[in-house]
Amino acid sequence: MPCNCCEITDTQFNEDRAKEDIKYYLKHGPAKQTKLILEAVRSLKLKNASLLDIGGGIGTIYHELMQDVVNNVIHVDASSAYLKVAKEESIKLGKDKQIQFVHADFTDVENEIDKVDIVTLDRVVCCYPNYRELLTVAGKHSKRALVMTYPRETWYFRIVLGIVNFFQKLSNDPFRVFIHPIHQMESLLNELGFSRTSTKCLFIWEMSLYEREAV
Repeated sequence: MPCNCCEITDTQFNEDRAKEDIKYYLKHGPAKQTKLILEAVRSLKLKNASLLDIGGGIGTIYHELMQDVVNNVIHVDASSAYLKVAKEESIKLGKDKQIQFVHADFTDVENEIDKVDIVTLDRVVCCYPNYRELLTVAGKHSKRALVMTYPRETWYFRIVLGIVNFFQKLSNDPFRVFIHPIHQMESLLNELGFSRTSTKCLFIWEMSLYEREAV
């Protein structure tokens, strides 16, 4: 049963927007911050790996990684429109049988999801008010690595974000974007047994690769 989070996300990330995103991807390739995730995953030198893509949108990450790194995918997303477009593209690529599509808030269904080698969250943490809950369950599902992108803690993005959220509130739109403390997110992942092994920054976005420490 889709949760309230799914209802909010379906409104914000609707089918028109999903179709625009897949059109852009097919013409221009992955977005810059997504390319950083792809580079980080490929640096692990894995083959036939399993992937959990939380909030995977149109499926860019696994459309790319199934070419050389990933064999099985679980795509959990609160947007039914993006899942639909992602599945349509997966069918075109002949990869849909290797992908499990789940319409849900990941924290609501995490007990039903298998552990995987890699967990990815591309611009997902910033859409989630309770980052501790999200990263905790995401980390518990990763056997090898967790890769995520999130907003940098910069003054200029805080101003932009404040304006965006202000107008969201004026229009009675419950969707919000968050800048969570990076050092607190890192401390949480450290507690779960991960160490940050790579970080790269763009003007707005930052990518960090966390690898599970050997026991």
